[in-house]
Amino acid sequence: MTRSPDSTPRWAALVVLSALGTAVTATTNPGILARITQKGLDYASQQGVAVLQKELAKIEIPSFSGSFKIKYLGKGEYNFYSLVVREVQLPRSQLRLLPNEGLELSVTNANIKISGKWKARKNFIKIKGNFDLGVEGISILTGLKLSCDPSSGHSTVNCSSCNIHIDSVRVHVSGSSLGWLIQLFHKKIENSLRDAMNSKICKVVISSVSSKLEPYLQTLPVTAKIDNIAGIDYSLLAPPTATAKTLDGQLKGEFFSLAHRSPPPFAPPALAFPTDHDRMVYLGISDYFFNTAALVYQQAGALNLTLRDDMIPKESKFRLTTKSFGILIPQVAKMFPDMKVQLLIGASSPPYITVSPAGLALTPELEAQAFAVLPNSSLAPLFLLDVGTNVSVELGVRSNRLVGELSLDKLLLKLKHSDVGPFPVELLQTIMNSVVPSIVLPKVNARLQKGFPLPLPTHIQLLNLLLQSHQDFLLFGADVHYS
Repeated sequence: MTRSPDSTPRWAALVVLSALGTAVTATTNPGILARITQKGLDYASQQGVAVLQKELAKIEIPSFSGSFKIKYLGKGEYNFYSLVVREVQLPRSQLRLLPNEGLELSVTNANIKISGKWKARKNFIKIKGNFDLGVEGISILTGLKLSCDPSSGHSTVNCSSCNIHIDSVRVHVSGSSLGWLIQLFHKKIENSLRDAMNSKICKVVISSVSSKLEPYLQTLPVTAKIDNIAGIDYSLLAPPTATAKTLDGQLKGEFFSLAHRSPPPFAPPALAFPTDHDRMVYLGISDYFFNTAALVYQQAGALNLTLRDDMIPKESKFRLTTKSFGILIPQVAKMFPDMKVQLLIGASSPPYITVSPAGLALTPELEAQAFAVLPNSSLAPLFLLDVGTNVSVELGVRSNRLVGELSLDKLLLKLKHSDVGPFPVELLQTIMNSVVPSIVLPKVNARLQKGFPLPLPTHIQLLNLLLQSHQDFLLFGADVHYS
């Protein structure tokens, strides 16, 4: 079963998520498949304009000067200085997919208002005043090429092109009764300002990509350390590729041992990703991801738990002592009178998790080894049990982490080996069905509730979560918000 508990990006964040993408037809299947939809790109476009608008408002326009010639009056000089951007309007924008190329950001019908001071001189005549400048009908077309660093697995982005078109530049001067002189050669002034703005706008766009978006990409985790045992590899397997409707992506999506990394003895399955587009982003988390986790933790011995008597509730009549076990297995009390018992429960092989439309499940191969604790604290083996059960897995997302909870069917015991002679396991089975769900399972679930980090950049909040089980993978969808 799956669930989507309550949980509460700027353009950079969504483009980072976009940069997770790459074609699903590569020879190596991903452990996690990432997708961003047009809905996500639309939101990114809106947020990107807000960022770009602030950066354009910071443009520093240099002073410029020149000479003019007026019939009958001769030559003169002018100077426009103290130019300040007063207002930037970017009313329309779109972030569009370019199949097999990347992304294209377009801004249309933009306007920039600038004010400043002017002065002119002709021989002994000096005039000065203020001016207002309107740069109207600005169109910006920028190509974004998304790639990855093969040595590190990090996402990369660069501005592959930048084209600017300005419909008109209008100058209005004030502050002098002779300001009409400026209007006589306004075309020359307007053309100079048009050239300056063309260059400045593209520099701002390119700078924003390299100084803001590219560093933000580096916050996307390539590896995440989970604990002292394992980490997760979220590196890109190939450069991003856009399709007609989405940006799809492959991440390695694999747990690995921090002590000794080696490739798993199994490969990720191909994922039949659905064509849902209701959410901004989707992650397809394959059973490979979960099974590499099971492999790493089982090989590290982290799936073993030792039960001692002090872990049994005080009110329990059954104790982990040879006296209590002697009621069920008389030979134990005779051979080891008045001693404590330890019960080591663990997975004899890595649990295999299956994901299907019905949900997530696993059938672990468990063993329970009982020991008597001798007076010198050494352990004497009593018996070894095979423990069979079916486990269902319920997954959710909390604080951008994938969390889980297990529930067990009844335990079925089988005597595998005994150092105290043969005995029936039925009564012991009843006790184990009480002890394991009440003591062992809560400890496992407490660890699963800490969760594992999702491959997200910083400052991302997930909204409208969706979790669905499909054949061989879990589909996670969400809208995103940059905070």
